Amino acid sequence: MSPRHPAVAEALRLHRARGRDAAHATLLEGPHLVAAAVAAGVALGTVFVVADDAAGRDLAVRGRGDAVVVDEATLRRLGTTETPQSPVAVISVPPPAVSVGGRVIVAWGVADPGNCGTLIRIAAAFGYGFLAGPQCAEPWSPKVLRSAAGAHFALSLGRIAAVDEARAGGRILVATVARGGAVPGPLPDAAAILVGNEAHGLPDDVVAAADRRVTIPTSGLVESLNAAVAGAIVAYLGAAGPGTNLPVP
Repeated sequence: MSPRHPAVAEALRLHRARGRDAAHATLLEGPHLVAAAVAAGVALGTVFVVADDAAGRDLAVRGRGDAVVVDEATLRRLGTTETPQSPVAVISVPPPAVSVGGRVIVAWGVADPGNCGTLIRIAAAFGYGFLAGPQCAEPWSPKVLRSAAGAHFALSLGRIAAVDEARAGGRILVATVARGGAVPGPLPDAAAILVGNEAHGLPDDVVAAADRRVTIPTSGLVESLNAAVAGAIVAYLGAAGPGTNLPVP
């Protein structure tokens, strides 16, 4: 298929945030991510496969998508990694969840797509929902999707513009801070863990609005932990304990 084919041209526009916003669509790359979407019942759009990718064509059929055979050069253009794997699928981006109940992780200014995707995966692993706050990386970008490794399809994902929106459902706000907070531990069923920007952490006004502040004890040889690592530790300790299926530390 020619790179000028309309289906290819439309998919290439999804490499940019502007194109994804206009089409309300994004790209899934590789068999594992596409299979996760199909397993979750997501309807696929166009599914680009190389000629010898029988498994990719099967995923297209199972996902009610339209399989389109492309050559390796076109697949490389469609992919968003150096060595993309077939298939590459177009999916519609669902609207943000109106209501995300229970415990949530809130990514507030988490700008790195890898950290954002990892936090989504952490949320799914420990039974949380996920809220994207201001200046967060685009949750449905291909880079975030790859980092989350299919977790988008296993949880509720919403957006908030103001910190008080995280209180929905009677949640308490738990700010992760580099110093001066209490040691993390079990959290109520209604709690929002606020994880801040990689370089600057949470804004002062967001920290001031929180009901609790938690700091992960370290040796002091490093200034702070990676945002996703910190989120994982606080989320695990928050969910572990009586009444959960997670082991108590």
